[in-house]
Amino acid sequence: MTFLAPAFLYIAGGVALGAIGLHFIVTRQPLSSLLPTVRFMPPSAVRVTTVAPPEDLRLLALRVLLALVIGAAFARPVVLPKHRPIARVVIADVSREVGDIATVRDSARALLASGDILVVFDSTARVVRRGTADSVGRLARSGRDGSLSSALIAAFRAATELRGSADSLDVALVSPLRTSEIDGATLAIRALWPGRLHLLRIAGRADSLAPPPGFSVRASRDDPVALAAAMGGQQGSDTAARIVRDRGTAADSLWAASGQRTLVRWPVHEAPTGWIARSLPDTIGAVVAGESPLVYPLERRWRLDAAASPARVVARWVDGEPAAVERRIGQGCIRDVAIAAPTRGDVMLRPTFARFLAALVAPCQAAGGGPGLGAAELAVLAGGGPLAATRTIPAPDAVATPLVPWLLAAALVLALLELGVRRGSVPLWTEDAAPATSAEAA
Repeated sequence: MTFLAPAFLYIAGGVALGAIGLHFIVTRQPLSSLLPTVRFMPPSAVRVTTVAPPEDLRLLALRVLLALVIGAAFARPVVLPKHRPIARVVIADVSREVGDIATVRDSARALLASGDILVVFDSTARVVRRGTADSVGRLARSGRDGSLSSALIAAFRAATELRGSADSLDVALVSPLRTSEIDGATLAIRALWPGRLHLLRIAGRADSLAPPPGFSVRASRDDPVALAAAMGGQQGSDTAARIVRDRGTAADSLWAASGQRTLVRWPVHEAPTGWIARSLPDTIGAVVAGESPLVYPLERRWRLDAAASPARVVARWVDGEPAAVERRIGQGCIRDVAIAAPTRGDVMLRPTFARFLAALVAPCQAAGGGPGLGAAELAVLAGGGPLAATRTIPAPDAVATPLVPWLLAAALVLALLELGVRRGSVPLWTEDAAPATSAEAA
């Protein structure tokens, strides 16, 4: 055990010593009686003082103990766990990208040891510090997307709590590790950790991205998306999916909300709803929707507005930034696509573009999580070198002190006992002024 503020303990010790000293500096007036022969002496008041032996030792013990307990509470004691070579933070993915949740349970259970911390995440992350074995057994797959950024932030913060219990810290990640789970901040957050990460990749879900019987495209005749859909035989008249290449209307939104329908708003020149123009457009080599990548030099003109309402990402650029997002509306959904469709070359006629279109018009919440991270991306995420040494981890801003409330409660009980004992004890000193003669004083 150690104390975060030991000065209060030293002060409490001084107070306890002072209480002991004051308890022994006690005077008592002894009892006196008149002798028959002193009746002829002139009366006078005489005070006789003697040193009395210590009394009320129970009261003294309570006062000393009360001072020490209050000082210990203000000193903030912390119980240090048993030191070990490696402490571990296990990050368990329970998002919709997970294939078999039982695999996550088994993998996390095999990694966890007594004193380790569990971080469970989908779109948000929660930290489990006690009862990790029971929590692992109750893990259930959620229907929300995964966010590696939030998981890494929670894990790195929790790892600082273990720096005093081990020589090295290991952060283990159990996840399908798909592109949909990373964003533009993931690698920057990863760079904050000084050691390597332990990646345990599991199988992801295999959602069906089969296109609907057909989808309609509202666009001009020479629009590349409309031409690609027509040549690929993907257009249909009565469908549950619609691509709108012009400005969307209220009727389009009502159509999507009134049934399980997918409305894809893909403007030709204007910024989609919820997107803003980039200060400097750039060119990027690929975009991924679901499990379907489209590899081609594409101009990137817009970026997602941070002030827009939260949305689910259904397509990402190869660097992890969103390229298309989905928002629920009624029973259906609306997808806003910020991809400048190429107008040159034959990329629009390739089967890869047809599969890309099928992913964009897939039923709501079934656009898939994208392909898994490649070998180069996994290497950057895992990092190299040894595990993080605890001396390289900064101390946490706040340290939990669960003993302090109990010590304060004990101090309150001792104060009440001291009051009761003091009321039931005899006075520590008395004075009895009695008439006496000068002979008595002698």
